[in-house]
Amino acid sequence: MKKEIKKLVNQISRDVLVYYVLLAGVTFTFAIVRSVMMLSRAGGGETGTVVAELGKSVRAHAGILSIAGTAAGLLFLFFRYRKRGSLKRMWQERKEMKMPAFLRIFCVFMSCQVIFMAAAALAEAALNPLGYTLAEAAQNATAISGTLPLFLYTALVGPVAEEVVFRGFIMDRLLPYGKGFAIVLSAVLFGVMHGNFLQGLFAFGAGLVFGYVAVEYSLKWSALIHVINNMVFSDLLGRVTKQLPETARSAVEYGIALAFFAAACVILFRKRNEIRGWWQENRPEKRYWAYAFTAVWMILFIIMEICVAMDGVGRI
Repeated sequence: MKKEIKKLVNQISRDVLVYYVLLAGVTFTFAIVRSVMMLSRAGGGETGTVVAELGKSVRAHAGILSIAGTAAGLLFLFFRYRKRGSLKRMWQERKEMKMPAFLRIFCVFMSCQVIFMAAAALAEAALNPLGYTLAEAAQNATAISGTLPLFLYTALVGPVAEEVVFRGFIMDRLLPYGKGFAIVLSAVLFGVMHGNFLQGLFAFGAGLVFGYVAVEYSLKWSALIHVINNMVFSDLLGRVTKQLPETARSAVEYGIALAFFAAACVILFRKRNEIRGWWQENRPEKRYWAYAFTAVWMILFIIMEICVAMDGVGRI
């Protein structure tokens, strides 16, 4: 069992790493080609101007590049998992999703925003006295798309692709070792993959909800919740609140998050026996966690993403 789990986790971690490299590699390749073209036109001079123009060009094409990178990553995973039947299983309806259940689940999911806010506040309280801040990481995590292609990626392509990857391909491979193990480990990979300390915490909490929905209901429902969050509550709501004074904007954002959090607390309290019973039935053996988190490629992937996340730590 130990060798089986370690081998599987190593395979999955490598697959996620390749997906991430392909996703970022498209933008990196574009930047390299674009920089060579700019430098050749500039005749080797005005390097500072070329770098500035290159940054503008990458940002202007960020949406298209992200969509292209996602497509490349998905093609790789489709090829890797084409014989496992994952594509058929991931969209199957396992249990009917009724509106009351959907609303309860959505409230619990949205309450994860409080995790992000609390983590941001605690991080600033701990880092500011040392002369550091995670303000840039928080800003990157809540940035609003500036172009139509970037909006399409953020609101639709990205969320659906992430559900296919993490709750489809990855979680499907882990399910033979139990629903609890599959949901939690796929959520860990999902959180770590973001390469952002604050966004990673939110993504982990959200990943637990997405995983439960995909396992108990269908991937289409987890994808729908993901799309609604990114499209409505992250992007469109951000555009509306951006027009408000800072105090009013904070009041709206915190008010919505706390309202969902309060509702989630009530829901979780009322459903505590069902939740406890579900976990008792589906929790994995403790040794599974030791096997998973001592897998070499899992360790390497986590270290790499921590290094990426450190870029979001800046000086005040």
